[in-house]
Amino acid sequence: MGYKTITTDTLPLKNFSLSKMYDEDYTLQQIYKIFKRLSKDWKALSKKDTSLLEEIHDYLEENYYKCHICGDYFEDHEFIEENATRQECYPCFTEFDNY
Repeated sequence: MGYKTITTDTLPLKNFSLSKMYDEDYTLQQIYKIFKRLSKDWKALSKKDTSLLEEIHDYLEENYYKCHICGDYFEDHEFIEENATRQECYPCFTEFDNY
């Protein structure tokens, strides 16, 4: 496992590196922001950026859970059921506890 960059700054697309992503030098939030930025206008992407979007998507799908309620990717939390077909991020999981 690599060193995770801890920053709240937005990572510029031109500085994004797949090798750093695979080395886990980026936080999930940084990767997801790049993914959302690319997927926003996916029809207008260059071939290079389309490949980057697909690579990031595959990485997120393989390494993180996707919330079936809000669609965000998230890391493991204590209420994850490994055998469940659908997962919920912690905020969505606990949302109904506030009623």
